[in-house]
Formats: sequence, C-alpha cells, structure tokens
Amino acid sequence: MRIHSVRFIAVAIALSAVAPEAWAQQANRLAASAVRVAEPPVIDGVLDDRAWQTAAPLTGFFQAEPAEGQPASEATDVRIVYDDQAIYIGAVLHDRDTGQIVTTDTRRDAGLGEMDSLQIIFDTFHDQQNGFVFGTNAAGIQYDAQVRNQGNNTTSWDGSWEVKTSMTETGWIAEFRIPLRTLRYGAAPQTWGVNVFRNIQRTRERTYWAPLERTYNLGRLSSAGELRGLNLRTPRNFKVLPYAVSSANRNFTPGARVDLDGDLGFDAKFGVTGSLNLDATVNTDFAQVEVDTQQINLTRFNLRFPEKRPFFLENSGLFTIGKGNELDLFFSRRIGLDNRGELVPIRGGARLSGKARGMNVGVLNMQTADVGTRPGNNFSVVRASRELPNRSGVGLMFVNRSATGDLARSRDWNRTYGADGRLGVGNYFTMAGFAALTETPGLSGRQYAYNVDSVFDDGRRKLEWEWGVTGEDFNPEVGFLENEDGYRRFRF
Repeated sequence: MRIHSVRFIAVAIALSAVAPEAWAQQANRLAASAVRVAEPPVIDGVLDDRAWQTAAPLTGFFQAEPAEGQPASEATDVRIVYDDQAIYIGAVLHDRDTGQIVTTDTRRDAGLGEMDSLQIIFDTFHDQQNGFVFGTNAAGIQYDAQVRNQGNNTTSWDGSWEVKTSMTETGWIAEFRIPLRTLRYGAAPQTWGVNVFRNIQRTRERTYWAPLERTYNLGRLSSAGELRGLNLRTPRNFKVLPYAVSSANRNFTPGARVDLDGDLGFDAKFGVTGSLNLDATVNTDFAQVEVDTQQINLTRFNLRFPEKRPFFLENSGLFTIGKGNELDLFFSRRIGLDNRGELVPIRGGARLSGKARGMNVGVLNMQTADVGTRPGNNFSVVRASRELPNRSGVGLMFVNRSATGDLARSRDWNRTYGADGRLGVGNYFTMAGFAALTETPGLSGRQYAYNVDSVFDDGRRKLEWEWGVTGEDFNPEVGFLENEDGYRRFRF
C-alpha cells in the first residue's frame, strides 16, 4: 500500500508541474473584437464594403509546422463583423506566389488539409471544449463541422451559410456570411472562443492566429483566443419541411380500377431557446438522404456505416459514450433501419438537444411501426453532461428500447446505462473513461463494459496507457459493438 501511495504522489507532483503553464496560458489569451454594423457587407469575395473598414483585423499568425512558434511566412488578415441576422468574416490571405496556390477538391466538406485553405472555429458557449468550424479553399468550397470535447471534426453536420472567394495579384480573399440561426449560443452579451487556421500547401505550412503546438489541431479550444464585443440577439429558429407522395396504378383491362396511394409527413425544427433546439418528425421520409457506400465485410466483426439522416445529425456528438467506431452506447442508425440496412417506417418522434443552465442536454423518443411479423419499437434516450475546467467533464446516459403493439412479447426490451468522464491536467495530460451496464432478458453473463485511457503528449514525448473490459453478454441493442464476443483491452 505504501509503495502505491508513493507512486501516486510522484505522478501527481509530475502532472501538477505543468499546471502553472496552463494557468499562464489562460492569463495570456489573445483577444479580438467583433464590430456591429448597420449595413451588412455584400458577399461577393471582394472586401470593398464600408463594413470591413470598421473592424480591426486578426493578424500575426504563428506556425505550428514546419517551424513551430515562428511567424507565418505569409500574412493573413481576418475581420469579423455582425448584425442582427448574421456573423460576417472577411479574410485576406496574402501570397507572394499565387501561381503555386493548391486546390485539389471542390466538393462540399472535402478535407482541407492537403490544399491552401482557411478555417475558423467559434466556441460559442466559451466552454473551451465544443465549437463550430467553417472553412473554405481558394475555389470557394464549403466546409463545416462540429467539434465536441476538443476532439476531431464531425463533418456530417451541414449548416446553412455562404462563402465567396476571389483571386488577386497578391493572394486570395474569402468572405463568409453565417446566419445566427445556424449557430447555438447563450444570452447577450457574449464572449466566444475563436481561432483561425491557414494552410499553405506548397510549403506544408500550418499557421494559427492563437498559437498551437504542432501536436494539436484547430479543435484545441482550451488554447483558442477570445472574441469580444458581441451583443447578439437569440433568434427563435423555426423550420418546417413537409412532404407529400402520391402514386396511381391502373391495369388497362375492361372494368379495371385505378389504385391510388399516397403519404404525408413533415420534419420540424423549433428553437426553444438560443441554445436549445426541439426537432420533431411525423411519418418520417428519408428519401433524399445519400445512400451508403457499399462495403464488403471479410472479417468476423460488425461494420459501422455512418449516419447521414439530417434529423439525427445536429449535436450528434452529444449522444456519444464509448470507444469511437469500436463501441458506442447509442447509434442512431438502429432507429428506422434494420440489421440489413432496410427501412423500418418511423411513425414519429422528437429530439431535444442543446445547452441549458450550463448542462449539455439530449432527450430523444422515437416510435417505429410493425413490419410483417416484427413488432414496432419505442426508443428513448436521455443524456446529460457538463464541461469542467481544463478539458474535463462528466456525463450520464440512459437508453431504452421496448417492443410495442399487439405483436410485442412481454420481455422484448433492452436497456443501457452509462457514465463517462474526462480529466485534463496541465496542457499535456488527459485521462478519459466510461462505464456501462446493459439489461437484456435471458442473458445472465457479464453485461458490463468499461474503459480507461490516458495520454501524455507534449509534442516531444508521447505516453499512452489503456485498460478496458467488455463482457460477453454486454448487449447495447440501440448502440454499436464491433466485437460481440467479449474481450479485454490493454495498451501501453
């Protein structure tokens, strides 16, 4: 016991040694100001509007690569203004050799890491963990994503905004308009976290306005600067997307009748507050959704296909507990799709997600219809989490599936309980973990799973440690489990 105590104290002292560095960084955080304008700029890729002359630019970018900490080789000027409808961003990206500007892809959400590009992130609740990313390249493509828990970008989210770019003799220009309805934020006055990233591909140069070490990316919101001067109203977002489908069929024989068929439904989105959204759906139709990419499974493990249905995409990261593509307590594709990817009619449902009183809140309830001899199901999910200082946080989740209707059996249900947490110490050490328990009638083995992993990464040294167990009867039926046989994980 004494040996373990000494080891624990030694580790605590070593980790606390980097904490003052984090506090100093907080005190030295860069600050920028957004300016309210009476007349908004015209989004045409040319910064000749009067509105841009009133805003002080964000300048003085620093390299993360190849020469970490050195000034950027090319100047970048970014201005931010706003009115009652939108946030506007105007960027001038100077370049001494415009003939070497690289553009390799013009599709929406194409990866910007291998071409000349600009990205900006807004931490709209200033919790230093979650944000909205907007980006473009010299060709003017749209790239947007959501970041949760300072993780990687989730590009499946598509917001409503616009961008125009233009080439000049001294570089290129990007001009953005982001409607306030696209963002989620708190009551006025607001201070947001902000950072800007520019990639100069021909020299592999990655530069940031708020400096970052090469080991981090734009999602490192604990190192972002601040955007002050915002006094935004919180517009109530209300949108309805109805649909109608009809068909007629007739056999052209004497006395034949015309068979008519049709269907109606709608999706609706309502802003309960500026930071909390209610999505509702009735008789849901996903005919417009992009089809899945075909995959051939040559392994004994389950394949995970990404969620592409818009109803489930916004704040989808809020409902996540697990190990990424290996284990997830809630996987929205279990609703409205069977194990073969075929449609199961959704009668209706609602989803409430966002932020309330400093808590991240997610509540979902969906009802599917009977299909042949298979009963319909009711799906319920409740998720709550809270960010804590220095990249830390805690959360809980409950997931339930119950068969409904005349075809349902009495013990046809499944429940999942989960908790997760993160602990950040200083700038370089992070520990994260989760624990989960499932209940399934008829199963009596180990119905639990847990995992703890920690990382120390200062850009020169990287140490990782992970330990986890998944029981043989752990069964999150509304989640995803790549390996269903039960196993242990250990990595150092």
